[in-house]
Amino acid sequence: MIQVVLCDDHKIVRDGLSKIIGSFNDIDVIADDIASGEELLQRLRKTQPDVIILDVSLPGRSGLEVLKQIKIFYPDIKVLVLSMYPEDQFAIRMLKAGASGYLHKDSAPEVLIEAIRTIQNGGEYLSPQITKLLYREMNNKNQDLPHKQLSDREFEVFLAIGEGKANNQIANQLSLSAKTISTYRSRILTKMTMDNNSEIIKYILLHNLIPSA
Repeated sequence: MIQVVLCDDHKIVRDGLSKIIGSFNDIDVIADDIASGEELLQRLRKTQPDVIILDVSLPGRSGLEVLKQIKIFYPDIKVLVLSMYPEDQFAIRMLKAGASGYLHKDSAPEVLIEAIRTIQNGGEYLSPQITKLLYREMNNKNQDLPHKQLSDREFEVFLAIGEGKANNQIANQLSLSAKTISTYRSRILTKMTMDNNSEIIKYILLHNLIPSA
């Protein structure tokens, strides 16, 4: 029996996933009430599942930061990322951080189940889109795009700015100080050779970096 834990800040998503996964005899959802990265890390001190289904956007620590912590302290736990962000935004970053697979939330239920079984058996679940992204990464294609040079944290702040959030809102979202966010913003503008937030927003719209529902 594959033991699965769900971590998503939307209850309706967790309930839906729990119902889908629970309908299969070889998979058991042992926790479907975890809504943040902090809650997940606390739960893992008591219970370690085989597979964690993890969202990218979480209150407090982002899914990316939580994933890094999981792989440090619980390296044997498999992590499947399930996100509203398209593969070309976070998939490579999450895979590099230790995820065993990445799915968009509009994926079919049978694809989700296949991914869980695949990573539990020691494999990685790579969709055709992710395979193409990895090929481009290996061949250094599209690496000239400015946002590709941002660090993981800078990229998170970059997207939050693109969503129109103020520094204090981003600080609360990422559990950082407003001063730290201001520093990240300055680094982003320098790396992107931009002057203000409006240019960041225009860039994000141009490159379709806004998460799809």
